[in-house]
Amino acid sequence: MSLVKVVYDHRAGGEEFITHEKEVRLHRELCEIIDAYPWAEEMEAFDKYGVGGGLYFALGDDSVYACYQFVPVDINAGILSLDVVLKPGFLNMFGRKSASQYFNIVSIPEAKSKLKDLFEHTIESLYEKHKH
Repeated sequence: MSLVKVVYDHRAGGEEFITHEKEVRLHRELCEIIDAYPWAEEMEAFDKYGVGGGLYFALGDDSVYACYQFVPVDINAGILSLDVVLKPGFLNMFGRKSASQYFNIVSIPEAKSKLKDLFEHTIESLYEKHKH
C-alpha cells in the first residue's frame, strides 16, 4: 500500500501561514484532509493579503516522486498540477526523466478523483501516463 505525504498550509485567523504535514495510506484519509481544509476562509484571506494557501500530495522521496499541487481559487475549486520525476539526472538536467501535467481549474470532486492515482499507480506508471 502506498504512503502519500500530504503537506498543506493555510492561515489560522491571521496573516501567518501554518503548515501541516501528514502521511496517509488511504485515499479516504486524503479526501478527509481536503474536506477539512478551510476553503472559504482561505478565499477571504487571499482577497485580503493577495497570497493563498495550498495542498501538496506526494508519492516517493526527494529524488523520485509524483507530486500533485492543488491551489484553491474558489470555494469549490482549485488549480491542479502534477509533477513526476522518474530519474533526476545529472545536475537535474542531463538524463532527467520527468513529466508535468497542468489540469487547469478543477472542482474538488474532480481533484479527489485524480489524486486517487497516487494510491492506484506507481511513480513509473504515472510518468508513462503523463509524459508528452
